[in-house]
Amino acid sequence: MKFIELTGQRIRLINPTEDYLDDIHEYSIMPQFYDYLEYPPFKNIDETKSFLFKLLKRSDDITGHYWFIYNRSKNKVIGTIGLLDIDLRKGSAELTYGLSPIFWGKGFFSEALKLVTNWFFEQDDTHRLFVKTAGGNINSVNAVLRIGFKREGLLRDYYFDEKTQKRGDAILLSMLKSDINY
Repeated sequence: MKFIELTGQRIRLINPTEDYLDDIHEYSIMPQFYDYLEYPPFKNIDETKSFLFKLLKRSDDITGHYWFIYNRSKNKVIGTIGLLDIDLRKGSAELTYGLSPIFWGKGFFSEALKLVTNWFFEQDDTHRLFVKTAGGNINSVNAVLRIGFKREGLLRDYYFDEKTQKRGDAILLSMLKSDINY
């Protein structure tokens, strides 16, 4: 696959670089960002930098690729969206994402999601995208369902929350190329 930058009405999906470390750090220290994540908020810029380097390493354009969600009017990165576990033989990939809480509920995630799903399914030999999200993350589930993903199942006790030391379910959703209806 040849990964390209994608442009929407209010956002651009750009290749990740260290240049946006401060933008990522701004929302990576917000406790609300971690409401449905398994680990605690980053405490300092070094933790954010470590995360960014892991993201860059996983974005090898063979088995994974991330984009930064760049808000065109604010001139800043407000989140990430990516494809992981890309399996070209199966035409499958996992879609992952994170968005600054400041921009929740404003359509930025839906715009990014549509850009990536459209781009993915325009590629030859693609067939299936899937998402795993925390069972309680109703807003995320609903956003994914709205663009045509289907609920596939429940992964019982899939997550282990380091903050609470409790386990939680994940909801598995998927979209097939034939499901596109927008």
